[in-house]
Amino acid sequence: MIPFHLPNLRKVFGWLFLIMILSFGIGGVLLVLEPDAPNPAHEGNFEFSIPAQEIERARINMAIDAGNIRITGETMEDLLTGDVHVETKHYLPRLTHTITNKTMNIAIDRPSDIFHEIIGGEENWNVSVHNKTPLSLLLSVGSGDIHMQPGNAQISELALELGAGSLYLDIHEWKGDSLPIRIENGAGDITVLFPERSRVSVALDRAIGNVFLAGFTGDANGYYHETHSPDAPNIHVSISQGIGDVTLRTVE
Repeated sequence: MIPFHLPNLRKVFGWLFLIMILSFGIGGVLLVLEPDAPNPAHEGNFEFSIPAQEIERARINMAIDAGNIRITGETMEDLLTGDVHVETKHYLPRLTHTITNKTMNIAIDRPSDIFHEIIGGEENWNVSVHNKTPLSLLLSVGSGDIHMQPGNAQISELALELGAGSLYLDIHEWKGDSLPIRIENGAGDITVLFPERSRVSVALDRAIGNVFLAGFTGDANGYYHETHSPDAPNIHVSISQGIGDVTLRTVE
């Protein structure tokens, strides 16, 4: 039988100490060499365009963990166009769409990767929508901002959810008949601009922050805007907010 001898503990600790020193040295060199600015070669960008085709309505459901969503309105034939920018090409998401009973359903499709799910990554979406097709918009951002200026797009339903971030919604050019809006924000400011020629009711459920009004009356539980126009549209808004200021304003 070959005899077994325990290694000398002094030598073992010596080797471990040497390995530790080398590891710190290599890590320091990499930290110095790594640039602080993002590397454009590693970033990803995807441009998309979805035609309207023969549909009667569309439902857009966009949910991201971190980043920003920007929606604008444009005069164009396509249902929507835009691009998404991410920090790494490996996790480049895309928009996919299906059609059922003349309703187009649009959602985000992204690679499934456990490393990405652990460390996350910002996605910055810029989307332009046209004004020829009724749209339901459901946007969700865990950490980041939502900025919407859809112009006179035919929005028929709007749901906006944020974990932490600011929301800017400008619908003063909207010209529909009735629009339900649901807004949920854990922490961050909310600004909403409404058309002057409309009837607006806003229900608030909030904790900490200030309320700034222009064109509204009411109290802490609800605010209202009235108009003498007999054919004015109705806008019903429900806001649930944890921390942050709320600005409600009408625009001529």
